[in-house]
Amino acid sequence: MAYERTLDLNSDAFRGEAYRHYAALRQASPVFLSQAEGQLPMWYVTGAREVEEVLLDNERFARDPSRIDAQFAAMLGGEQSIAFLNDHMLNRDGDSHRRLRRLVNKAFTLKAVNALRPRIEQIAETLLEPVRSSGRMDVVSQYAFPLSITVIAELLGVPAQDRDDFRRWSHMIVQQVGHDLSELQRCYNEFAGYMLALIDQRRAQPGDDLVSALVQVEEEGSRLSQSELCSMIALLIIAGHETSASMIGNAVHMLVQHPKALARLRDEPTLMPGAVEELLRYDSAVERAMVRFVTRDTELAGQRLQRGQLLIAVVGSANRDEALCANPDTLDITRPACPHMSFGKGTHYCLGASLARQELEIALNTLLRCCPGLRLAVDPGAVRWRYVPNFRGPEALPVCWSVD
Repeated sequence: MAYERTLDLNSDAFRGEAYRHYAALRQASPVFLSQAEGQLPMWYVTGAREVEEVLLDNERFARDPSRIDAQFAAMLGGEQSIAFLNDHMLNRDGDSHRRLRRLVNKAFTLKAVNALRPRIEQIAETLLEPVRSSGRMDVVSQYAFPLSITVIAELLGVPAQDRDDFRRWSHMIVQQVGHDLSELQRCYNEFAGYMLALIDQRRAQPGDDLVSALVQVEEEGSRLSQSELCSMIALLIIAGHETSASMIGNAVHMLVQHPKALARLRDEPTLMPGAVEELLRYDSAVERAMVRFVTRDTELAGQRLQRGQLLIAVVGSANRDEALCANPDTLDITRPACPHMSFGKGTHYCLGASLARQELEIALNTLLRCCPGLRLAVDPGAVRWRYVPNFRGPEALPVCWSVD
């Protein structure tokens, strides 16, 4: 394909037609090297089989840059404040990753997540109450983001008055572009400073929250270091609401464009668990897995990859591959279980997957029940996508509904 070497997957033009582009890329070359101007050369993996191979193989495709070069890893870590927010399990492999995952895993067991259901339902109802009589709202800013940030903040024990700061910090960190280096550094410093103060507070006065549990947790004599604690909390905050908010926005965006499916879910809420899986597959909030580092010269789908090169597995493309399921570009809320990769695969499978599923199910059921006749309030072509490298979600999603 002639344009492969300069393709910019972050451009508005690409994002607006992402799945059409991904289909063409899978057909031409499911593994290709992009050398877009101003960006590092990057291998993109778009085929389902190849994406699964990358996600399951931590030996050839590592998350930990120190496995390539210690100096390179130090350079990526940057200033101390940045390092304090990046010393988490997603940037580790092997025993180091397993140790960190074990220490936080207890908070995300199915039993623990199910205990949150009544509170999540209450939050969703509370958010919709002031707008029900108006017959319109922006799903993203008035429902998806407030719901997801409230859930994760309450789980962690972050005071309500600080949640706007968390949203601002996390937006800037995941977006990166559009901010100068001094602005980003200030954001990192503020975020790290807040985390350290919160950790000190919970050490002195433990509460019934996840931060207190992480401060006190010990398993096989292994505690989280100060840097690991700070990074783990930051990861949970950012991943816990950025992805969940985009997930809700994407699902509503799809349903208002498929009114028959929307009406059926409203009338038959028992279909929602299966519909959630299909919505997660059809338009994944995590469009691309975090960058991997090629640890040795190797081959993937006929392409020769060299040690030290960067690689991204495009989950959103893999979920629309015919190798994964039949008629992948059709939204079918009654589709039999499909092994989508929206939460990853292997050792880095999303720790919060069960919580995310529950949030989406509750958010949709509550919205369809409280807002009859839900529909898009703008032309579908007017919906724009957030400029966030790894995530996919609408910037805004104006909807309206019938008011008696």
